[in-house]
Amino acid sequence: MPKLRVVKLLSLAQLEQLNTQRVLAYLDKLNRCEDSLSKSDLDEENIEQVHGIIFKDSEEWQAQYRLVKSVLENRPNI
Repeated sequence: MPKLRVVKLLSLAQLEQLNTQRVLAYLDKLNRCEDSLSKSDLDEENIEQVHGIIFKDSEEWQAQYRLVKSVLENRPNI
């Protein structure tokens, strides 16, 4: 079984406390999530027990991605 990559959900307040470099690293983690369960080699039973984001096609991923982008919009470009 491939290694399960899970991205922890962060609140707006948590994201805003991170420096820009850390927010960008978090965005990179989000972008490394698998596309979908249907394209994954992961076992559904193991996935159901996970707390966090695994797939880009999930509502959680999409909401978290928008949140990260909104935080980055208010930061100076590096």
